[in-house]
Amino acid sequence: MMNFDGRLFRMLSMGSLLAVGLTGVALTSVAPIAVAAPDTSAKAKSWQEAASRLGSAGSLWEPSTTAGLRRTKSIDVFADGLTFTNGSASSGDTYAGATYGALRAASASRPSFTIAEKWADTGWAVAPAYSTSMAPVGNATIPLGSPGTQVNVKAQVFANCFDQPSSANPRQVPGSYRCSKADVAKSGGVLRMTARPASTMTDPGRTSIVITTTGLSYAQLISIASSLEQVSGGGGEITGSAQMVAMCGQMVDGAMTSEKAAAFAASNGYSMRVGTIDGAPQMLTMDFRWDRFTVSLVKNVVTSCTYG
Repeated sequence: MMNFDGRLFRMLSMGSLLAVGLTGVALTSVAPIAVAAPDTSAKAKSWQEAASRLGSAGSLWEPSTTAGLRRTKSIDVFADGLTFTNGSASSGDTYAGATYGALRAASASRPSFTIAEKWADTGWAVAPAYSTSMAPVGNATIPLGSPGTQVNVKAQVFANCFDQPSSANPRQVPGSYRCSKADVAKSGGVLRMTARPASTMTDPGRTSIVITTTGLSYAQLISIASSLEQVSGGGGEITGSAQMVAMCGQMVDGAMTSEKAAAFAASNGYSMRVGTIDGAPQMLTMDFRWDRFTVSLVKNVVTSCTYG
């Protein structure tokens, strides 16, 4: 059983945050700075685990076609400042991202791609980093979902084809400047879109997705995006998902009554039970439930919250 302990603070290097960015550029000699650690920081072995570590209010998308490239490392998962209303995230930041193929010094001979995702109604816990050479290629239609229940999603495609001076500050890319599809393979490509479930039966939620490639063609980039399959965050049996940590905080910080806390849990697909009342322990079962809160009440107000 895990306790809600509020926010933690630790030292992170800026390099560790940018390492999950999308430029593929190696960063060196970056001095550590003190920053607030996110409420949730984890490494997942699968996209299912990553989705479960975020929670049941959203979903992630896993590529089934990867241009023959294997995922290089664990999937990074971050969440910070989340709040929930009626089963949806109403504020906060999320992130899940991974690299396939060459981790360092990616090139045409060592191709790679990085996929970064967040719940669409939240901000980026780690913002994608874009090249100053990025310019539009055009829009593409990406089919998502199983045959017969597919939805078409509009995507923006870019390439890093705009020549910047090597010994001066970057210039602003002219609004009319365009890259070609061939430039995706030559200089690297970026695809941005918002994935959505095929129907209300496959909810929850929409997901912002950024795919960045090096050494892959336009067709390969489109193929990777079109192969994305939805991975739900519910039922993953992860103790203390980012959503549950945040909801525990809302119950305590909001001084919710037992009735309000139970309704709040239920509206987000979770259950709640009372562990102590005014300091008196209650009879509880010892079974493990990943989707259950246990609260302590003082004068019918939630004063502490655990999950698991």
